[in-house]
Amino acid sequence: MMVSIAKERGLEKNRRLIKSLIGPTRVIYTDVDGTLVGPKGSLFRAADGSLTLAAAKAIMLASERGIDIVMVSGRSARQLFGDARILGFNNYIAEMGCEIVYGGGSEIVKNFEDLAGSDAGLYEAIAKSGSVELLFERYPGRLEYHTPWSEGRNCTHVFRGHVDIDQAMSLLEREGLKDLKLIDNGIIARRGTLDKSVKEIHAYHLMPRSASKQSGLARDMEIRKIPRKTTIAIGDAVSDVAMAEHVGVFFLVRNALMSKECLGLEGEIAKYKNVFVTEGEVGEGFAEVVELALEDR
Repeated sequence: MMVSIAKERGLEKNRRLIKSLIGPTRVIYTDVDGTLVGPKGSLFRAADGSLTLAAAKAIMLASERGIDIVMVSGRSARQLFGDARILGFNNYIAEMGCEIVYGGGSEIVKNFEDLAGSDAGLYEAIAKSGSVELLFERYPGRLEYHTPWSEGRNCTHVFRGHVDIDQAMSLLEREGLKDLKLIDNGIIARRGTLDKSVKEIHAYHLMPRSASKQSGLARDMEIRKIPRKTTIAIGDAVSDVAMAEHVGVFFLVRNALMSKECLGLEGEIAKYKNVFVTEGEVGEGFAEVVELALEDR
């Protein structure tokens, strides 16, 4: 089924339709891990681990033509600050849409509602809610903090492991924690002290229900008065596809359809007529999108 979707929604097959959905591109919103960067978080690694300059060249060309590349990631603002400096990006959206950062950190816009009954910072409020302990008690050996990436955060608590998301959400609701949600941010490499019976490791974000990647993207477009038809978004996970609601065109990099977590993608793709699939994987797929955006400039 994924092969059929890749064919029917492929970039090359739908090039004419795609071009009709977008005008001169002003902003490209991109997920980071598994989209902009390849294995081990390297900009210079293709999906198979071989070396490639595709994404680096694409970034250079986009910069020359004045296209704003905005990272939309589960990474913290501190982590993205370093990435943005190296890559020459000015703006980024951190912690699954919770923070919108402008000018390399000179301005940060909050994109979430404070938890009910709390005047603490968001990260502290989540910690004080008892939600973290609740999840660790329910999933012993199957969930732990995703160190070191869980450190130095302002908004979301980040875990690694493998849990049933629907079950976890029901648990939070039963305990009166309806302001929170647990989001699956994709498969990651094994590390840490998880039980050996956990065969597939995912990254999870415990965060406010009011925040999301797509709401962060939409808020940025509203703040900067960016027309929808001048925007493109790129991602590799089910949670990324919802960005299609706000942009001219959304692309899944092809590796998204090849991963073990692709089962939920078919239904998500079917919700939107502006979702397409790149021919290449990770950074090479990202480069295809940039090349498409530059064709009429």
